[in-house]
Amino acid sequence: MPGSGTSFVPHLLLTLLIAIWAGSFVVAKVTMLTITPFALVTSRFLVGCLCILPFFLLTPRAQRRGTFWPGALAGLVLAAPYFLQMYGVRETTASMGGFVSGLIVLLVAVGGALFFGARLGARTILALGIGVTGIVTLCVAGDADAGGQGNSLRGVLLQVGSAVGFAAHILLLSHYGGRLATAPFTFWQLAVTGAMAAVGTCFSGVHVDGRPVEWSGDLVFALFYLGVLATGFAIGVQAKAQPKIKPTHVALLFALQPLFAAIAGWLFLDDRLGAGQWAGGALIVSAVVLAAREQA
Repeated sequence: MPGSGTSFVPHLLLTLLIAIWAGSFVVAKVTMLTITPFALVTSRFLVGCLCILPFFLLTPRAQRRGTFWPGALAGLVLAAPYFLQMYGVRETTASMGGFVSGLIVLLVAVGGALFFGARLGARTILALGIGVTGIVTLCVAGDADAGGQGNSLRGVLLQVGSAVGFAAHILLLSHYGGRLATAPFTFWQLAVTGAMAAVGTCFSGVHVDGRPVEWSGDLVFALFYLGVLATGFAIGVQAKAQPKIKPTHVALLFALQPLFAAIAGWLFLDDRLGAGQWAGGALIVSAVVLAAREQA
């Protein structure tokens, strides 16, 4: 069949992005021992802007102007969840952050029904109930679970707020991404989010506990990973690839993020989750798979 060899390329690209985003929980958690959350977001998005800038400048001026307001709106929506996530990940393990991020798909289903007239069937409603149960389980487990050290209730709630914001951003990408020039649309998002983070940095500072920033190979790698791979490359490719994938397939692929995050946390940070937290995470992943089967 013509084109059959490339039909799964968007799926493979989105899977790669999800793995990169899952790894960013680990990288961000380690990096914030050196610089503050606002400073990290500022650096991450400024590096991302530099990555996109050459493609932005090659785009016709009319397309740049035409994508400004949608891109600025998407950037404003994107800023809040990144701020919440950076502060939340300081009080949770990388694995916990990955599990909570699984809620994004369920929230996208609800948002699609509320704002874009998408169908919200019985399986999706049941999945929402299971997903909420999973979040409650994670919150109740919290620090009370001896196996889940470093997971505070506030940290989990910050991650939940972050998931709400990312879901809103995904809905905007699905609405705008397929009909706007990718490079300028992505550039305006990164620029607006980076500018907002820079304002936050003016108030929060750069140094953690007053310690000067120690530049090292690890810090440079972290900024490359977060700025180039997880931001500039990832958001640009997401804007291009995601509209080409069925929503049910997007949901199933995003169900992989908690798994990838748990593996990364276990490999690099020696994360250990207790039985209650594994149960809550399993409920969220199960809810995502159930919701994805709604239209399968």
